[in-house]
Amino acid sequence: MGPAEIVASLRELCAERGPRLTTEEIVTWIDRIGGFETEPELVAYAKKMKARQFARMLEYEDEDTGLRIKRLWSFYDEGRGRRYYADILEMPEDQRRRLIRQYAKFVKELRAVRKAMTDYFAGQRFFDFYPGDPDEEETVEETSAPSGRI
Repeated sequence: MGPAEIVASLRELCAERGPRLTTEEIVTWIDRIGGFETEPELVAYAKKMKARQFARMLEYEDEDTGLRIKRLWSFYDEGRGRRYYADILEMPEDQRRRLIRQYAKFVKELRAVRKAMTDYFAGQRFFDFYPGDPDEEETVEETSAPSGRI
């Protein structure tokens, strides 16, 4: 069973189980439908994922900002056709500082987005882009329909 079939099956699980799924429930579902590969393939995949997890855990602490960021960054090398890790300690100092500044900016923005999404799932609707009641959406769609003029 390939990834597309597993994703299609997950849609069924979401419809069946409702909005609050756990990782364990998803694992059990995939196992039940035979979505996992053979035992040796699954073990090799698990080892690869565990290695990636450990690589993400290696951190660099920037003395200037006090930020702790990943030291190893994965990238795809098209010339070799596979993924490799780049160590930020191997970068020139000015390039590393620029990377850390950009990283800090993106982390701040990501936190804001995650907080907004958490608030949304908690039932708070602070922003206009959150979907409202289905009846309200139909009314908005009807009133904002094009008038036929250009």
